[in-house]
Amino acid sequence: MGAATVVGLPAGLEAAVRAALAGAELPVVVAGPGSPARARVLDLTQAEWDSALAGARAAFRVARERAAAWEREGQAGRVVFVVSTASARVVQGAALEAAVGGFLTTLAQVGAVELGGKGITVNTVVHGWLEGEPAALLEGIPVGRLARPEDVAGAIAYLASPAAAYVTGAVLAVDGGAWITKTAGGSPLAS
Repeated sequence: MGAATVVGLPAGLEAAVRAALAGAELPVVVAGPGSPARARVLDLTQAEWDSALAGARAAFRVARERAAAWEREGQAGRVVFVVSTASARVVQGAALEAAVGGFLTTLAQVGAVELGGKGITVNTVVHGWLEGEPAALLEGIPVGRLARPEDVAGAIAYLASPAAAYVTGAVLAVDGGAWITKTAGGSPLAS
């Protein structure tokens, strides 16, 4: 049975992912950048930038350490980076989420190319706006609700499973269709 390492996810999502990965067959790392501050680009402080970049570095570091060990041991494994929908669509006030999400998504694709032949897959899950976020975020979500932690955890469990052995470098949007609608105009995060 594989061990699951889960770091840098919102609290409710982290618990759901841990539950979904209980009894995972392969070792897996699920890593996110934490919860970067939300503000206009010009209002972001250096400390907020530093914190967001530290979260992305921490996600990278744990994934790199585990994947390197799997490679040395000749063991298959799964890395799943988890980023917010703000990394897939322009959202006013979510510059840091976009920056760290873009970094981890690109890193996953490079990792997929470099590690795929070793039985190590690297993918990204783009989670939609989670329950508890402002109701205004429902705009542009075709399924008409915010994401439940279990929605995202189920996708991660699939990518962590042997059934996803041929899936690597993928960006899986678990966002109720928000990615495809990319509602133009203002920001649902603006107050």
